[in-house]
Amino acid sequence: MDLPTLDLGALDVATTETASLVGLGVLALIAVAVLLLVGKLLAKLLIVGLIVVLGIAVYSQRAELSECPRTCSCSFFGYQLEIGASDVEAACQDIVGRVASSVN
Repeated sequence: MDLPTLDLGALDVATTETASLVGLGVLALIAVAVLLLVGKLLAKLLIVGLIVVLGIAVYSQRAELSECPRTCSCSFFGYQLEIGASDVEAACQDIVGRVASSVN
């Protein structure tokens, strides 16, 4: 029985932005749950600190997605993303081609 594989190359920028917002919300809920349910102060601090670091990493990667229109190359934690609709991608490649030809 073959297990299905997740094709991360099929993700586009809009889907990734939405998923990262959902992920940040989930991390916030987990942090609140940890604060309410975990009894020991040291465990609370360590777990919430780890969640905050993970949240900062997701937020910074999400902020870098705004660079996609300028570079026509998008990645999220090292995985390449599709820019989106084919007409948007074609327009992006056209602009990059014109800029490259004017520099040369």
